Amino acid sequence: LYQGFKKSSKHEALSDIYESIEELKYYREHFLKLS
Repeated sequence: LYQGFKKSSKHEALSDIYESIEELKYYREHFLKLS
């Protein structure tokens, strides 16, 4: 149980990090164009 949870949570954390990075890049580009 612990092994499975650790594996899945690690994967979700990685995908969350990548999504956050993409969001930051997107917002930074668009807000820089506006200002």
